[in-house]
Amino acid sequence: MSESPTSELAFGCQVVSYGDPGRAVERAARVEDAGFDAVTVPDHLFHPTGSDEYLVDPPWEAFSVLGAMVHATEDVTLMPGVSDSVRRHPTELAHATATLDRMSDGRAGLGIGAGEAFNFAPIEDIDWENPYARFRECVRVVDGLWKSTVEEPLSFSGEYFELDEAHMGLKPVQDPRPPLWIGGYGESMRGLTGAVADGWFPWVYSPAEYEADLQKVLDVAESRGRDPDDIARAVMVPTAVSEDGDEAREAGIERNRVNLALRPPLLEDMGYEDIAAETPIMWQMAFDEEQERRLTTAAEQIPDEAVDEICVAGSPERAIERVEAFREAGVDNLVLIPVGDFEETMRHYESEIIPYFREE
Repeated sequence: MSESPTSELAFGCQVVSYGDPGRAVERAARVEDAGFDAVTVPDHLFHPTGSDEYLVDPPWEAFSVLGAMVHATEDVTLMPGVSDSVRRHPTELAHATATLDRMSDGRAGLGIGAGEAFNFAPIEDIDWENPYARFRECVRVVDGLWKSTVEEPLSFSGEYFELDEAHMGLKPVQDPRPPLWIGGYGESMRGLTGAVADGWFPWVYSPAEYEADLQKVLDVAESRGRDPDDIARAVMVPTAVSEDGDEAREAGIERNRVNLALRPPLLEDMGYEDIAAETPIMWQMAFDEEQERRLTTAAEQIPDEAVDEICVAGSPERAIERVEAFREAGVDNLVLIPVGDFEETMRHYESEIIPYFREE
């Protein structure tokens, strides 16, 4: 992914093949061949047990798969989209990312967020009372470890993490650090992005609401004396592209109605306040029976046109229009999550969509 905004739009692909890590590695190679600039992978530990509808297939370990992707690719950026600061200690995140950066000769990035309940709900010994405060400390520790030296080790005393003269000997290739992307939607997370991160990397947005929320990131950056143009602006959105545009749009809508339901603040901003009031927010979801009932009820009420707004779906020509809408909203790193026919979608990005934006 591009570290700072340019006139050229960078393309990434979130490779998801739950239950089959080998297939994920194969798809990373295909994504690179199609002309994408980055491959990202989800970082989940537990998927809900007992659910017949949501996150049924088992997740694989993200950094293991990213390490295998190093040898299947040559140029693309590789990063989790995103890891969390609850079940992964910041020393592990710093070390794993530095190792990935070394293995890939400087192609690693770190996408990180505050976590979602379903990833660690079964773990009774995790304290998750204040995820934002924990996350803020985690970012400081990761950055501090990457900068640490024998002469200037990192000592840190926070509410959640404590280090005494820590020195991480294995340094990343990239200087001053691999790009750090914050995945989060709330005002505090966007503010922290503007203050310290290299890029903003949220999941699921419509163009209009992305543009409005991005402004908080840029305003904070400017207030901290940073150049807002140094903040990269990414987003993960679903995609399905086919010669049969109606079929692709239908796939995008049906596969992502629940995803939009998991973003009640976005629903509210889009004008669906009543539906937003009924559905639990993503980071609190453990997918227990009551949460699933509320989620399903809310999802069934969301109009097709609202779900279509968070997707890049349709014929190649319409997909180009949708990509352009996100670019006009301020996105300079568009990370697509294929939800229809993977190979057909890749062919259209390779032959029509990515070349359209490269040749401008």
